[in-house]
Amino acid sequence: MLQVRRLIDFITAAICSVLLLAMVVLVTWQVISRYALNDPSTFSEELLRFGVIWLSLIGTAYVAGKTGHMSVDLVKDLLPRKWQAALDILIQVAFIAFAVGVLIIGGMRAVNIAAQQYTAVLQIPMGAIYGSLPVAGVLTLVYSILNIIDLLQGRATKAPVGDDIPAGE
Repeated sequence: MLQVRRLIDFITAAICSVLLLAMVVLVTWQVISRYALNDPSTFSEELLRFGVIWLSLIGTAYVAGKTGHMSVDLVKDLLPRKWQAALDILIQVAFIAFAVGVLIIGGMRAVNIAAQQYTAVLQIPMGAIYGSLPVAGVLTLVYSILNIIDLLQGRATKAPVGDDIPAGE
C-alpha cells in the first residue's frame, strides 16, 4: 500500500507542479502582452481560468490524501483515543461519500451536459474542463481508502507542514 500511495503522491504532485509552472508562464506572457506589447492575450486568460480549476481540484485531492485539510480539532481532542480513531475513519467515510456523490457522479453528469459546448476563445470542449471533477473525485476516493487502511493499521498520515503551529500565531 505504501508504494501505491507514493506513486499516486508523485503523479499528483507532478501534475500540480506542471500546472502551476504553466500558469506562471501564462501569467507572465499575459502581463508582457498587455503592458509591453499593448495587445492583451485572450488565449492565456482562458487557459489560466481552466488551469486554476484543474489545479484547485487536483490539489484538493492531494491535500485530502495527506489529511492536511482544514479541521477544527476541539471535539476530537476532548474524545478518548479510541473515539478519536473512529472519528478519523468517519471523516474519511465522509470524504468518500462526497467524492462519489458530488465529484464522480455529479461531475460525470456535468461532463455529459457540457460535452457539446465549447469555450469561447480556444474552442475546447467544456467537458474537458468539467472532467476535473470526476478525476479529483477518483483521486479523493483512492486517497480516502488508503487513509482508512492506514488508520486501521495504526499508521495515521498527517500533512508535514503546519502541524506544530498553534492557531493565531
